[in-house]
Amino acid sequence: MKRAKEPRNLKILLVENNEHDRAAFRLAFKDYPADAFGITECIRAPEALSLIEKDPSSFDIVVASHHLTCLFGLDLCKELLAKSVPLPLVILIGSGSERVAVEALKAGVNDYVIKDPESAYLEILPMVLSNVVAAHLERKECEESKNILRASQNLLLYIIEGITVPTFVIDKDHVTTHWNQACANITGVPAAEIVGTSQQWRAFYASERPVMADLIIDQGIEDMVARHYGPKYRHSEIIEGAFEAEDFFPHFGKAGKWLYFTAAPLRDANGMIIGAIETLQDVSERRKAELALKESERLYRDLSITDGLTGLYNSRHFFGRAKEEIERCNRYSSTLSLILLDVDNFKNFNDTYGHIDGDRVLARLADVIRDEIREVDSAYRYGGEEFIVLFPETDPEEAQVVAERLRSAFELITFTPRPNTGVNMTISIGGGFYHLGEDLTTFFKRIDEAMYTAKMFGKNQVVFV
Repeated sequence: MKRAKEPRNLKILLVENNEHDRAAFRLAFKDYPADAFGITECIRAPEALSLIEKDPSSFDIVVASHHLTCLFGLDLCKELLAKSVPLPLVILIGSGSERVAVEALKAGVNDYVIKDPESAYLEILPMVLSNVVAAHLERKECEESKNILRASQNLLLYIIEGITVPTFVIDKDHVTTHWNQACANITGVPAAEIVGTSQQWRAFYASERPVMADLIIDQGIEDMVARHYGPKYRHSEIIEGAFEAEDFFPHFGKAGKWLYFTAAPLRDANGMIIGAIETLQDVSERRKAELALKESERLYRDLSITDGLTGLYNSRHFFGRAKEEIERCNRYSSTLSLILLDVDNFKNFNDTYGHIDGDRVLARLADVIRDEIREVDSAYRYGGEEFIVLFPETDPEEAQVVAERLRSAFELITFTPRPNTGVNMTISIGGGFYHLGEDLTTFFKRIDEAMYTAKMFGKNQVVFV
């Protein structure tokens, strides 16, 4: 109990009908300064009730003798307690009345003083009353603090529950104190299952692990956040000590959800962390839009470098890729081979059967090329009926073997541009390897000349230079 170091400015309401005891009560304060105690005397209980009801702030304490006319002091105290009078109560009893003292304390009276025959109680009376008032004020301050805290908590609950942003709060012991309806909606976990527990992880993860708000409480924060969220997190630019992250939660909804979430510390007046608040935001639609945009950009990029008929790369992409391969050859003295293919008598075929069947021939040749080359090799429709294949890290002998396979495989294909009409087509192939220091134009011209040599010598053959 808080003890008063020195009685000071106490306003006492004394309810005592014994004139001798009233005089003795006053004498108990004769050694204190005049401003230390102010005593208002009442003889009867009704008079005291009237004064208190009129202005209870006029007094700091009520001291009532048990032996009053008409109404015992204990009954007066009980009536004051029933009216919730905000004043501490002390009852004066005679020797041998301990039973009354016990009943008074049980009823809620703050203290009692026994009026012993030798009047020794008068010596301790000032300090007893001062201590009772000090203890009463301490309890009152404590209760006011509790009420303020309770009001703050209720306000926080009202605010959190009223906002549409999914939000939850944990205290310094990692116990969830708030879990609003928006949070229940997005996670599918009702507040009744989480509030009052330290199992907030259940709403987000299949096995126990800290959520970001837990990491805020634990402090050692940077390493822990990095360990659990890797490159997905970042420091908040708005709130000091807060973190943001974005992650996919597969068990939310039918197809999972992408959530953007922020966790920030809650601090007391001294700056100490007393909890953490975390907010969630469903960003699935934005993520889908971003992925769709990336896919669209990829498709556009692929279309810009791909031939629509054959699915092979186009000539524009060939020149870019060929320059890269030439640079690599000159840097590392590596090998590079190239072949140029041309469909024999393709114009006659087109003129006889039409462009649709001509396109079928080109598309089928593209399939043969794809089937015969490696993943590291790349094929291009150079233009019309001409095709190119680049062979990185490949000697001309190896490239020539592939070229022969292409030629023979294509020759075996029978096209049927008309019913009961079978046509076999052939290709002429020129090839060679890159000479260090040679530019692309010179390199390509040599291969082109090799291909025309194959044409001149009867077509359907491979010529390497």
